[in-house]
Amino acid sequence: MLSLRLLTLTLCALFLTACARSPVVQLYDGPAKADSQVLTVKVPSEIEVFTINGKEVEGVNTFFASDFKELKLAPGRYEILAYYKELWQLDADNHEIVKTNPANFIIDGKAGGQWLLGFNKPQDVDEARALEDSFYGWVENIKTGDRVDAEESGLILNRGFLAPITGEEVATAPSNSVTPQAAAGAAAGTKAANAQKGTTVAPEAGYLDTLKAQWKQATAEERREFLQWIAQ
Repeated sequence: MLSLRLLTLTLCALFLTACARSPVVQLYDGPAKADSQVLTVKVPSEIEVFTINGKEVEGVNTFFASDFKELKLAPGRYEILAYYKELWQLDADNHEIVKTNPANFIIDGKAGGQWLLGFNKPQDVDEARALEDSFYGWVENIKTGDRVDAEESGLILNRGFLAPITGEEVATAPSNSVTPQAAAGAAAGTKAANAQKGTTVAPEAGYLDTLKAQWKQATAEERREFLQWIAQ
């Protein structure tokens, strides 16, 4: 288990990084372009992105975020594996992190297009728990209002401490950019070929889940001592 001091240093680093991070994330190479030249995807703060077109992408999941984060992409087709994750306060001393299995949000967007990852927000922790194995959503064209339902990913999120997602192969190291897929037919052929190769376990969750899990498992006295130690 992580030491108390390491947890604190990690928490501070995450806090400072989050404060400095913009909710607008550029995911294409080269200098920034006008919105009329790129595809914008708005992601609610309760949604965590696992992969985009099969690739882990740096910077898409913020620690302290606004209501939405905006992903700026080159125009084209994208499959975004994403899941719901939220920290619910049960009472004064207890919290629970609720995570769902991921859904596959598919967007085929043109330059200047604006899309939103949508889902039905739970009103309480019981409704959130009910989504764990049945999370669904849609992509919405913000300009036209057209919606396309997300697909079931077939992936399972192991919800234990430092839990990985199973059933999805991530073949490349995390990157800060992603390229569009080929046409839908070619993408389907690639997916079928990958399925024949079998699946592997994806990388483990990050320190944020570690910190939340440690905090959840700590007693009230341990939490008070921890906060007093930070304040020194």
